[in-house]
Amino acid sequence: KHKKSATVVSRSKRATSSSMGTVCCVEDSGTDSVGTSKIDMDEREAASPMNGSRGDMLQQLKGHWMRKEDKMSLGAIAGNSMVWEAAYKHKPSPLWEVSGNKIKMNLGGEEHTGTVLLKQSEITWEDGEVWVRT
Repeated sequence: KHKKSATVVSRSKRATSSSMGTVCCVEDSGTDSVGTSKIDMDEREAASPMNGSRGDMLQQLKGHWMRKEDKMSLGAIAGNSMVWEAAYKHKPSPLWEVSGNKIKMNLGGEEHTGTVLLKQSEITWEDGEVWVRT
């Protein structure tokens, strides 16, 4: 079994949950300190057929993302996964292209569909949550 590791930098802060965010939990340490967390992911999981295409759109989405509404830091898109901030204590979520400007993400066993606006560096999810690249 081969493992990949990703390092995630996070800032502890109080989080409010949204429809997609209810699957994750965030601990509030009462400080705004920076910490790191190591996340291991099986290479076979990262390359599974469920993840779909590794096309241009996902490559253009790589980078750090935050929720537009409250500027809450979410994590980073790397390859075909969303690597969550350490505070969420959540494994990376597979991402894949569906068609046109649509992507899907598996979060806690549920699929969520997002509409990508590359020029604005935004993803609008089916529940109304909007992510922006930072």
